[in-house]
Amino acid sequence: MKKTLVLIASVAAAGTAFCGQHFDAAQWRGVQTYDIPALQKIESSQVGNVVGVRINYRGDRISHQRWNWYEGSIWRYRPGDKEKFPFLRVMIEKKDLAAFKSLPTDFKSSAEIVVYGQVQRDNQANFLFIRLLGRNVTLDASGNATVDW
Repeated sequence: MKKTLVLIASVAAAGTAFCGQHFDAAQWRGVQTYDIPALQKIESSQVGNVVGVRINYRGDRISHQRWNWYEGSIWRYRPGDKEKFPFLRVMIEKKDLAAFKSLPTDFKSSAEIVVYGQVQRDNQANFLFIRLLGRNVTLDASGNATVDW
């Protein structure tokens, strides 16, 4: 009996580990997409909100911060602007690390990529970051969204 319960719990955990983050239609309609400089100006007022961020590439340095979390950065190369390389700190779950690593690291990448994440604050270290959720959005007939890599 114990082995059966452990197996059922393991299968249930594995099923939820690989599915994306779900949002109901009303919540998803409120999601805004920002350029990095625009989000930096209002980031502290967005804590807890899900946002889209337009980027060109990710930083190549990734550090293992906590048991199941990695810290990285997302960047946008803007050759005509005063600040050519604006960036944001991001946290990535271990299960999403391979997908995050698949983003380009070349600052000359011309592809515009939109990634979605939740703005959060680390109160102990006193910094803001984006907890990345993914880059692909699937909408159902009711307007509910699933964000995944």
